[in-house]
Amino acid sequence: MRVNNSETINTAEVGLFDRTGDHIRISSDPETIALLLSGEPIDEPIAGSGPFVMNTAEEIRQAKIDYQSGKMGKISRAHTA
Repeated sequence: MRVNNSETINTAEVGLFDRTGDHIRISSDPETIALLLSGEPIDEPIAGSGPFVMNTAEEIRQAKIDYQSGKMGKISRAHTA
């Protein structure tokens, strides 16, 4: 997938949009699934590993420990009839 003629964004990679402009152009294969998020910039550093995105490598390490020890709660699936 490419956004605004960027380099290719591969599976499980993050692409960041420029803060200027009023549109985006996405080119991809028909099978591509993408998640687009927007919001006000917070101008903080970004560190990521697996499903975790934090500000520092130390925060990532702690998030993994918290997850593995069950401190992040459990996901339950609601069943409807």
